[in-house]
Amino acid sequence: MTTQLDCSLGLGKESDYGVPATPDQFPEFISESLAWNPEIVQGEGLRVGSRAPRTARRALAKEMSGGDIELEATTKGLGVFLHAIFGASTTEQIGSGPGHQQVHTYTKGELPSYTIQKGVPLIGGGAIQPHTFHGAVVESAEFSAAQGEIVKLTTTWNAREIVTDTPYVPTVYPADMELFTFVHGSINIGGSVTAPTGTALATGGTPAGNITEFTLSLSNGIDEGGFTFGSAGKRGRRPEVGLIEATGSMVAEYDNNMLRDAFLNQEALQIVLTFEAGAEISAGVRPALQIFLSSVKLDGQVPASNGGEPVTQSIDFTSLDGLLAGVEPVYAVYRSTDTAY
Repeated sequence: MTTQLDCSLGLGKESDYGVPATPDQFPEFISESLAWNPEIVQGEGLRVGSRAPRTARRALAKEMSGGDIELEATTKGLGVFLHAIFGASTTEQIGSGPGHQQVHTYTKGELPSYTIQKGVPLIGGGAIQPHTFHGAVVESAEFSAAQGEIVKLTTTWNAREIVTDTPYVPTVYPADMELFTFVHGSINIGGSVTAPTGTALATGGTPAGNITEFTLSLSNGIDEGGFTFGSAGKRGRRPEVGLIEATGSMVAEYDNNMLRDAFLNQEALQIVLTFEAGAEISAGVRPALQIFLSSVKLDGQVPASNGGEPVTQSIDFTSLDGLLAGVEPVYAVYRSTDTAY
């Protein structure tokens, strides 16, 4: 017997674009909107005696799939999503203990593709029905963290096709997962930052004690082509990556002029957002999620009165490539006991 709570997601990395893989990672998720998104055409030819569009003239012209997956940031199992977003990833053991550090940066080549299977149970306790998506690539993603909230990650996927005849793969969840929340967070803005290495987090910068919300949106700029003759209306090749777009926003209480002046002077800032949670994995090593933006310019705003309430600033920003030798524009660092992503 099942209930409507028994929805599931499973991901498996494909050996090549669109080649089915067996799901082997199963995230706990908040919501998903994975769907079939066809382009249907209707013939417009005139026929004597007919005033309505005809059934026989309705046809499938193009086939696409995809949608969003929203989940909470956990201390295990998050690496598969970070690798899917960025594409260039490393994993190294930290010392001789069980802790491993993943460092994810933007690929200069191709994005990985995945087979994603979602299971949806029939009403009334029926069997879980599998809906399997091949050739799923991350189109965009958003990290969000706010006071009193759990850190969340939403990924938007572009998939080649959906099939319903693949057998359902039962879920196997990681043990002892904890959550990253606002309580575990700290943020440094400005100052001098040392980029992360294979086993060390980014360090340095100036601690900012006035930030209450932070959002980062990332886009891979994938192309819309690849629908060629012989591919049966589906994308015939892996999506090509385009120019990266990395933008975000912060809400800050107005207790100093650092952000105001950085905006007015269009000063380039470095931002390090770090969450460390739970018990130590080994001596001095705790589960961690870190975002490092190596060159950020602010898009606003100048402080304004707030009707007698404490003044806050809603500050948009754009993450750019500072062209510093050996330093990437965006890093996502993940520490856990996971030995792979």
